[in-house]
This record gives sequence, C-alpha cells and structure tokens, in this order.
Amino acid sequence: MSATRWGLILAAGIGALAAVWFLWLSPGPAAVSAAAVPSAVEAVPEGLAPLAPPDYPVPPPPASAAALPDLDSSDDAFRGALLAMPGAGPLEAMLIRELLIRRIVVTIDNLPRERVALKLRPLNAAPGAFVVDDVDTRPTISPSNASRYGAALAVLQAIDEQTLVALYFRWYPLFQKAYGELGYPGASFNNRVVAVLDHLIGTPDVTEPIALVKPKVYWEYADPALESASSGRRLLWRIGADNREALVAKLIAIRGRIVTGGVAAP
Repeated sequence: MSATRWGLILAAGIGALAAVWFLWLSPGPAAVSAAAVPSAVEAVPEGLAPLAPPDYPVPPPPASAAALPDLDSSDDAFRGALLAMPGAGPLEAMLIRELLIRRIVVTIDNLPRERVALKLRPLNAAPGAFVVDDVDTRPTISPSNASRYGAALAVLQAIDEQTLVALYFRWYPLFQKAYGELGYPGASFNNRVVAVLDHLIGTPDVTEPIALVKPKVYWEYADPALESASSGRRLLWRIGADNREALVAKLIAIRGRIVTGGVAAP
C-alpha cells in the first residue's frame, strides 16, 4: 500500500459532503485509479421492466436567497460557506481550493464503485502511514490505525446534520450541474447521493483483525470478497469497528434529513 496515497473521506455523508470525510482518510488496502469510473449497468431479468429508482426532490431555496455564483467561479464562496458551519473550522487546512464542488461530486459518485478518482480528491492527504501488524507472519490491519481517523471523525460529529444538509440544498444547483457534466444528463444528483448513502450504511461488519496480503506493491484484503467490494466499503472496514459504527450512525442521520427535505425524520 503506497504511503503517499490518500484514501477516501470526510464524507459526512450529506452526499456532497459525504465524500469529503472519506477522501481524507489515509491509505489502506487496494490501489485506486486516477480516472473516474463509468457507471455500471445493472442486468434486468428477461421479460421484466427495470424499476424506476426512488425520487428525492430537493426543496427550492427561499425567495429571498441570493443568487449562487457560476460553477466555474464558485470555489471561494462555497468554501467560505462550508467553513462557516459551526465545527467545520478544521476543514480549512484539509480542503483543496480548486474545483471543490466538482471534486466532491466525482468522489461521491465513485464511492460505490471499485475505484475512486484519486486525482480528483477534495481534500489534501492526511498525515501518517497505514500500519500493518505481523508483516512477516500473518499480516493484518493494525488496531492502531483507528486513532489516525479520530480528527476527521471529530469534525464530522461536530457538524450538525441539519446545518450540513441545509448548506447542501442551498448549493444544490451547482452540485447538479457538476453531476450532469459527468455524463448523467437529466439524472438527479440527490437521488445518487441517497443511493450512495444507502450503500455505505449497508456495509456489513467483518471480523477483526482483518487479514491482508501483498501480491505485488500494495496491500490488499486477503478475503477476495472484501477486496472486490466498493472503494467506500473497503474504507469503512479499514477505519475500525468503533469508527465505522459512529460514521454509519451519522450517515443515517444525514440521510434522514435529505430524504425529508431537511426536516427531522420521525
């Protein structure tokens, strides 16, 4: 596993910001691609029409809301709005300044896929190196890795999900435009966000410590079923059971706000 590769995210899940946390987590098993991965087409049984995905509309902005900047010139304004959220201050040292909304959109779209667009990360690499125990005998992910994700998880927990989702909805037109640029004309980015959250929330638990192998240059999961899983799920297994439980709980709360248009879910 290359120590110079950053992993996946601060994701706080809001969809747009869900990717952020994941991308900040440092390197772990499985190499990632520097190119965006195209959508996979699900096979439909013969004779059956494909089911339409659920639709989650985004509430319109208040009539008094100021106009948003153009996507191409949105970096400073969106970054300022993001950092203005209570608890979000530590993100200032992590965020990449250019093409921020586009980076977040690409990352979210890639999380359920096998590979993520490494060069399009929205955050700088986290310090520290991926730690492996028993390298020469039975390599496993070291429990000490969990503490490396504490700072990112603390930022996520400090941000109120209602505030986060309200920010996402306010800037949603630019997220939608960036999603359309990926080759999804007419498709809803918000629907994709909910689908990605559902995918991450549904990550199964695994027995720890998790065994690794190193067939070439990078560490990989020894279990082929884990190694072939999505980039987002591979991350969630890497950060440790306690961190995973806390993150999934936050993603559930964020999803509840998104699907109810920002109000608290019953």
